[in-house]
Amino acid sequence: MTSLRLRQWLENAAIPIFAVLLGLLVCSLFVLAAHTDPIQTYQRLFCEGFGPRGCQTFGDLIIFRAPAADNPDVIQTFFAPFYGAGGHPLSVVLEHVTILILTALSATVAFQAGLFSIGMDGQLVLGAITAGFLGYWLPAQIYKLAGVADIKGASESLVTVMHLVVPLVCLLAAMAVGAVYSWIAGYLKVKLNVNELISTIILNAIAVQLVGYLVNFPLRSDMTQTARTARIDDTAWLVPFNRGLLPNVEWFDGSRVGVGIIIALVAAVVIGFYLWRTTAGYEQRMTRGSGLFARFAGVANERAALRAMLISGALSGLAGAIQIIGVERRVVDGFASAGMGFDGVLVAVLAHESIVGIIIVGTFFAGLEQGAINLQFGDIPRQLGGIIIAFIILFNSMEDYFREVLTRLRLRLRPPRSASASSEVVT
Repeated sequence: MTSLRLRQWLENAAIPIFAVLLGLLVCSLFVLAAHTDPIQTYQRLFCEGFGPRGCQTFGDLIIFRAPAADNPDVIQTFFAPFYGAGGHPLSVVLEHVTILILTALSATVAFQAGLFSIGMDGQLVLGAITAGFLGYWLPAQIYKLAGVADIKGASESLVTVMHLVVPLVCLLAAMAVGAVYSWIAGYLKVKLNVNELISTIILNAIAVQLVGYLVNFPLRSDMTQTARTARIDDTAWLVPFNRGLLPNVEWFDGSRVGVGIIIALVAAVVIGFYLWRTTAGYEQRMTRGSGLFARFAGVANERAALRAMLISGALSGLAGAIQIIGVERRVVDGFASAGMGFDGVLVAVLAHESIVGIIIVGTFFAGLEQGAINLQFGDIPRQLGGIIIAFIILFNSMEDYFREVLTRLRLRLRPPRSASASSEVVT
């Protein structure tokens, strides 16, 4: 039994790795068409996304050699992911992967209930605009109630309480807005049998247009070239690690990663426990597997579906709030059409809705995007990262075919005992 599980685990791990390798192989044709060496291009791509400053080769991604800080003539050896001189690109990857993890979890919760919801974009941008508005409006109201005319004159105790309360209110409000907006699609599905794929696409478009209107008109802070909301107050800011908890850790230099990544990882643990260790999660997965059987077993399918959509929307709203009060600090025109929510759907699909897989795939996804952005300063367009990801998704969708090929190879190399015995008898 153990060997069977090990073989299944190896197959499950081998197929995504094979999809990545095939994606890189096919994309090398595009690199060659740009008259560039694929090996050098991929080394730069992965070094820019995952390697320390100064990384040049694939080997530098693991073992990195650099001069000692106190004596440049002495060359020291470091474990590359921990070498943080000048800031490590992985810290920027963690900044991006925070949103991917939360939106991928959002998609997973919906998928596990048998609902192919792709409404993460709409829920995310509504959560973002909610947190962005409360981030500057709520502190202003608190200062007014406290009789503080000059923010710099506010008491230290008041500011401390606001640092704890205001971000929490922003996050909870964004989650509530995202949950309600997702619930609309769930209600249309269970009550009117409206296809959730269509309804979430329409709701995404409505949310994007609504946020675009709010940023350009009623919530616009100034008449600069690019429309934007007012900047959130410092008390609403989820301060990055390099400005707050870990100011002297050079590894975080250049990134805005902060408590948001901790929230995302905690959410991953909670959702994993909910889906696979609770009765409500079991009912949800049961609804996906066989709605009719679940109904005969006493599971309220409609309630499970609506609960899933509420949780899914809350996670997407949380992602939008963290992006604003933890990274951007204001909503800028164009933010709503960035497509960050749909990237989370792709991560969930690539990870096969596995919680651990979401963290791994999300990190890989964010690293490729980060590396591709820096490629544009050379002879390769930044779109290369998107092309690689697209091919990886394409090959990953061929999972059934790859499993069939693996089964054929296994049977050819090691035929069943019954078949071998029959051939001996015939002989």
